Amino acid sequence: MSDFEDRLAALDPTAGQPYEHQNLESMISRVTRQSTVTKSRVWRNFQLKMAGALGASALLTAGALTTFSSGPGLAVLAISGSNNTPAPLSAKQTYSGAMEIYEVFNFSAGPGLSTATPSSPSYELQIPANGSSEAARLATIFGVSGTPVDTNGDGSDWTVTDASGGTLNYVNTSVPEWYFSSTSTAAAASSDAASLSALPSNSSVDALAQSYVAKLGYGYGLSTPGFGSSTSSTLNTDGSTASALSTSDVSYSVLVDGISTSQQLNFSVNSNDHVVSASGPAFDVGAAQNYPLQSLQAGIAALNAAQQSRFPVASSLPTTGAGANAGASATTTTTPSGPPTVNVTLDSYSLRYATYDLTDGSTWLLPVYRYAGNATNSDATTYKSSWDELAINPSYVSVSATSTSGPTKGVVNY
Repeated sequence: MSDFEDRLAALDPTAGQPYEHQNLESMISRVTRQSTVTKSRVWRNFQLKMAGALGASALLTAGALTTFSSGPGLAVLAISGSNNTPAPLSAKQTYSGAMEIYEVFNFSAGPGLSTATPSSPSYELQIPANGSSEAARLATIFGVSGTPVDTNGDGSDWTVTDASGGTLNYVNTSVPEWYFSSTSTAAAASSDAASLSALPSNSSVDALAQSYVAKLGYGYGLSTPGFGSSTSSTLNTDGSTASALSTSDVSYSVLVDGISTSQQLNFSVNSNDHVVSASGPAFDVGAAQNYPLQSLQAGIAALNAAQQSRFPVASSLPTTGAGANAGASATTTTTPSGPPTVNVTLDSYSLRYATYDLTDGSTWLLPVYRYAGNATNSDATTYKSSWDELAINPSYVSVSATSTSGPTKGVVNY
């Protein structure tokens, strides 16, 4: 059969014919040889808009459609229904072609989960006012000489390219990000190919990255560094390796108020101690705003409310009796068919920050509960996972009704 026919056959769960690529070794070799390419803005925006629309839908599911009154001095956080930034979602998410939910979760608090109400401030992000100027500033830091070019002709994204090919891209999403690629990538490839193990130490890579962080001057903190190494290759037309570049890599989670966010900072350094690529977010944080949080128990109740609102409950339907009751009206309770229930016992949590767009055009970092626990399937199998819920007290949150036009919310686990 053809490869296409093999794929079709593998879709039948009763056929017992799992799909395997006809030339698996060749495919693996080709994938592992390809160099890393920065994601295009179109794809990144698609990912962000999908995640954001789902996050807004999660809040809508919990019934946050109206503007509630807030306490003295605290404005309601009116989250945009067309939110295009990643947002925490409730529960586990799995999509079919029609984006149907295939499991419903029943959350409960385990004995290890406190009944307290934690506290954590919220922050409005301070975004660079001029994307062109910020791109030029970042290019200078990384030694890229050139004039910012309006990448898409809409004044949002900017690219600086020097005569030797080094580039600095500034992508003005809700949380702007920058991407640096050095000419050292190409120049060092042939020399690095002969000595892939001659890489700088982790401490040297961290020190070099931190020197750039100081020059960047953004007002956020960084987590403990995570280290690794990678090798990218360029190929000849016959598929053989033309050159290879090995790098020591370091990544940091961006912290605000000592709490992790969804943002990351990354640097790759070659054997000549040159930064050959780097990326990260571009923002400062405003003054802390102390919005009240809901309790941990209330957050679990919100997770359950979001689940239960997706499915019909058992209902009493009139039916016609038989025998002695023939002709009389009787009542039978029927339960609609639906996905299986997964019972989840949540026994710990951590606080995180996620970004939200508000209807006034601002972007905020809002605290999120990340619950962790054990899930038990209907067949008694178990697994560990985590689930996110917006921690802000619901009376301080409203969501634009325009998000109802977004994708159907599935159930999302992290």
